[in-house]
Amino acid sequence: MNNPTHFQLTEAQAGVGPQDVPSFFRVRQKFERPREQDVPAAVRREVAPFLGRVQAGQRIAITGSSRGIANLPRVLAECAKALKEAGAEPFIVPGMGSHGGATADGQIGVLAAAGITEASMGVPIRSSMEVIQVGTTSTGFPVFQDRNAAEADGVLVVNRVKPHTGFTETVESGLCKMLVIGLGKQAGASRIHQQALKIEMGRMVLEASKIILESVRPRFIGGLALVENAFHETALVQGIALDTHEHLVAEESRLLVRAYELMARIPFEHLDALIVDEIGKNISGSGMDTNVIGKKPGLATPQIGAIYVRGLTEATHGNAVGIGHADVMPRRLLDEIDLNATYMNVFTAKALRGGKLPLLAEHELQAMQVLLNFRQDPEVDSVRMAWIRNTSELDELWASRALLDEVRAHPRLEILSEPLPVSYDAERNLIAPPLG
Repeated sequence: MNNPTHFQLTEAQAGVGPQDVPSFFRVRQKFERPREQDVPAAVRREVAPFLGRVQAGQRIAITGSSRGIANLPRVLAECAKALKEAGAEPFIVPGMGSHGGATADGQIGVLAAAGITEASMGVPIRSSMEVIQVGTTSTGFPVFQDRNAAEADGVLVVNRVKPHTGFTETVESGLCKMLVIGLGKQAGASRIHQQALKIEMGRMVLEASKIILESVRPRFIGGLALVENAFHETALVQGIALDTHEHLVAEESRLLVRAYELMARIPFEHLDALIVDEIGKNISGSGMDTNVIGKKPGLATPQIGAIYVRGLTEATHGNAVGIGHADVMPRRLLDEIDLNATYMNVFTAKALRGGKLPLLAEHELQAMQVLLNFRQDPEVDSVRMAWIRNTSELDELWASRALLDEVRAHPRLEILSEPLPVSYDAERNLIAPPLG
């Protein structure tokens, strides 16, 4: 007997069978690729000016992030080493808002999954969700800071500078956001996002970060900003003095412009459908980067008819935030989703859409039946479809046959294979064409 809670779309109803799948060819994108050749040396160089502000025996907090930041363990370890050589007693605090299920142990686990442990860093990790209030915004909301950081003798703020997935402003995701959201822990992140329901999030980050820098505690010795290239490599390491908010904003804004220039993108302005193998918090704060899939407010391109997400990264630990940006997902993916981690994240961010579930396909043939029905031209070879691993690894991707001429004419694209057929396994799951 058919289960009425399962999607029972048939081949006859969809007009799409196993044979009605577009062929795909492999494409390589050519991106600008600046790199720091010696990341530890770059960290030493940029942190050196801050060491004169440290006295022997002082306890200095270093911020650890939940993001999938390139070389982050090496960066934090080198910061800790430099501080210890200066006579300080450094430790790491998780700067990650509500991530890790908004628990102290959960945030330690997130750091450990990224290779950041007390053993690997050679310093303690002090994790707590306790906060202190350091000020109040002009709209009457409290601004919080991590108690461990606030009670330390100094704080070194470390974060990647990149385009944010939810707003556009002078500064987006970077040191200012780490001050407000990361060091604000769940309480601070939730309150700031709550304000952003009525006031632009970018304005809130700017105002709250100014309040934090001008408060008595925490005491900041400096900031270390990281910029990545399209290959998820460290392109730039820069120390930024945090003596004034104006200086921080000016320097971070300049780095944000560079981050936009280096950001990987999908090379097509219009697609009927996009297949994404995996999403996760280590890929983007929104699971999949809204700058890449055209879901960021204010973006005109790319325009994508429907998005199919196939799975989660292991490093996201079941946090499926961003799944709401998808239109279709396999039912089996439900077993991988940690609803508490996902819901705590979207609750704190006040972005409930990010946790909504898309249409559940019983198998991937059915997912393709759905995707191929949401376009005007019924011919299989006319479908404009791309297939990517995730939104941070876009140097190579699959593209459907209909995009062949467009790719040939693009100066930054290289064709790596002829159009090849897609197949399904015994469970009707997609098998990508073999290469080589």
